[in-house]
Amino acid sequence: MNLLQKNVLFLYNQVSKKYKYGLFRECTLDKDVKAIREALIKTKDNILSLDLYNHEQLDNFIAENKPIDFAFVLAEGYKDYPQTLYNGFGASRVREQLKKHGIPSSHASIESMEICRNKDFTYKKLQENNIPIPNFFVFDSHNRFRKKDFLKEINRIGYPLMIKPAGGGDSIGITSKSVVHNLIELKNKIETLKRTLGPEKLILEQYLPGQEYTVGILGSDTKYILPIIAFPIDWGIRYTRTKNKEYRMQSKFKIIDHKHPLFSSIVDISVNSFIAVKASDVIRLDIKKDTDGNLYVIDINGTPALSLNGSLTFMASKVGLSHSQLIKIIFYESMVRNNLAPSRYLEEVIEPLKKRLYPHKGDNLIEVFSEDE
Repeated sequence: MNLLQKNVLFLYNQVSKKYKYGLFRECTLDKDVKAIREALIKTKDNILSLDLYNHEQLDNFIAENKPIDFAFVLAEGYKDYPQTLYNGFGASRVREQLKKHGIPSSHASIESMEICRNKDFTYKKLQENNIPIPNFFVFDSHNRFRKKDFLKEINRIGYPLMIKPAGGGDSIGITSKSVVHNLIELKNKIETLKRTLGPEKLILEQYLPGQEYTVGILGSDTKYILPIIAFPIDWGIRYTRTKNKEYRMQSKFKIIDHKHPLFSSIVDISVNSFIAVKASDVIRLDIKKDTDGNLYVIDINGTPALSLNGSLTFMASKVGLSHSQLIKIIFYESMVRNNLAPSRYLEEVIEPLKKRLYPHKGDNLIEVFSEDE
């Protein structure tokens, strides 16, 4: 084996299209797992693949395949315990288990995963760093309901309200009825979420009716901004059903590049958010306008989908990067951050690819753009 070749564990939760719904919404489609695995194999490292079901399975796999140098982790939790896929702590628990075996992993630290996978933690960190977020409060359905306090918070924010689970991502628990206009609609939505997900924490926040943007950032010290997607103004709420159709309607998306007047404002908010939640390697942020055109961060995903039809792949395509090249960049940045020497092949491949992105270091964009932009 090449001295620079690493034993890399590729860890994921795989499902077929038939079962990617409900509590398994966070899992990765089998066709996407295949494409990501093929991209990782092309790095010239030794890729060991595992569809994660439970703790014991992972412990046994690691014991049987020592040494493992690094883990590229898409797993959101453990499939035998579906609540770990959306309760906000599955991704960090997987990384804690890897850490016990001394295996560094991709995407972010345990602390950052807990921040990003729990929207109340995310908002708290953003608030502490003066990053604009909607007015919100947390309703913990585990606790005893106090109507007086509840109504006080509603009156503070005012209708319409957006309701979403505090844990998880990929719009789990969000539907067309997640925006409520009165107390009856609010109670009905809370009861629906309790039946679907059990007693979980919920975020009730100011609904922002303006245009929505999604931003992809790669890297760690130097951050590389992907072309920003602006969704149509009349797009409405983005939730599971609409996201399943979005890739067919990408011709309607507008791209915010470095020449657009909003680009620097969105990038500043996004990079500051990246730093605030202690992110690394890759994140995707959702930003929305209010009625006055002010920008607010409404979500940060520390394990964004790396699917063939996903937003990040679409952004990458706008600067001529394939899905496979996007995966290689994230893999490379993860390896370097963990002080692991990438293969010579990967070093040679990555440098020209990163020149197609918008680099940001310190407080400013680095004004270096490729000629083919």
